[in-house]
Amino acid sequence: MGVNEAIKAATDPEVVKDIRETWEMVSGKKKNGVALMIKLFDMEEKAIPFFKRMGDLSDPWNNRKLNGHGLTLWYGVQNFVDQLDNADDLEDVARKFSVQHTARGVGSIEFGWIKAPLAEFLREKLGDKCTDRHVESWGKLIDVIRAALTEA
Repeated sequence: MGVNEAIKAATDPEVVKDIRETWEMVSGKKKNGVALMIKLFDMEEKAIPFFKRMGDLSDPWNNRKLNGHGLTLWYGVQNFVDQLDNADDLEDVARKFSVQHTARGVGSIEFGWIKAPLAEFLREKLGDKCTDRHVESWGKLIDVIRAALTEA
């Protein structure tokens, strides 16, 4: 799937509604970015080598570098959510993000590893307020980034 097709899917009004509905419930707690990173490391151990610059991850809640990355991640997610009303801006943000991650050896496949941890994170934080449709909608936003990474 190309970037344009992925953006079309992610900016469908129902998808945008699902993403914003769940984001509103989790966005206020900035440490959720660290929690998501820890979930990634727990579920996708093959992701850990991509974060060598974080140092020792044996005590992730007390790792200042991971904390900084988690905070940056959370603000980055907010940026993507904010762009869902403008396909051009969403594309520009996704392409900028892809350049940064490609430089670190993170491609579409590697970035796709976040889907399952994100789904579990949302289900844990939101309980029955998180439906399969919500998870699928977030997957469509991730697919925008994956498509941009493929084209980078």
